Amino acid sequence: MFKYSSRFWLYAPTSLFLLVAIAVMVHWQISATALEKKLASLKGKQAIPGVTIDWSAVEVGGFPFRLDGRFTNFRVQGAGAHGPFTWTAEKFAFHALTYGRSQTVYEAAGRQQASWTDAKGGAHSVAFLPGSMRASSIQDKEGLRRFDLDIANMSDAAFTITRFQFHMRRDPDGQSLDLMLKADKLKTPGFSADNLQIYTTLSKAGAFAPLLRAEIPWPQAAARWRAEGGQATFSQVDAARFAPDTLLSPLY
Repeated sequence: MFKYSSRFWLYAPTSLFLLVAIAVMVHWQISATALEKKLASLKGKQAIPGVTIDWSAVEVGGFPFRLDGRFTNFRVQGAGAHGPFTWTAEKFAFHALTYGRSQTVYEAAGRQQASWTDAKGGAHSVAFLPGSMRASSIQDKEGLRRFDLDIANMSDAAFTITRFQFHMRRDPDGQSLDLMLKADKLKTPGFSADNLQIYTTLSKAGAFAPLLRAEIPWPQAAARWRAEGGQATFSQVDAARFAPDTLLSPLY
């Protein structure tokens, strides 16, 4: 009867482990190098049509199973649905798995500044310091499928919010987009609410499909949506005290 050498059982598991470890290291290094090249090509340029990103410094890490990008003085600017917008953060980072589904997690820290244009052309700006700021995005073959933002202890001289959330989901049929905004313990000089929630469904969401695939600029997608008769249906809104379109209409 043929018998395996005892050395085989001694060395085979170790050899297999080393082969897997080498494969992981090589895969991560190739992915990290590709990411560094991509970031270098994007710095100060359009990441998607109409939106430019820039930063002072960046570090790539996350070995062995993640790809991390850590930025200093990160800046996003471009054309929104109705006019220009900007967002800056002293510290910004993203984390993506090198294996599995295409999901990316984001974090921001330090002083934040944001400016945007509403549906009536009015310009707005805000500066704030969050306790924590996290977001995530999920991609599929049709582009961005889901985006979630969660900010804790968002405050400045003009307002305070214990917790702010924004969620966007593309429905599986591709015919609508679901938007949700929530603010807990919101206080401003002219308005306050313990639990403000706005749920919105956008019809004719196919007009936004090229935007979610990063193929056309945001203003073009919004114009197509309006031209195709897209409608926003609101639910769970305290309409007697608050006009929901003042917060969500800048998106479309």
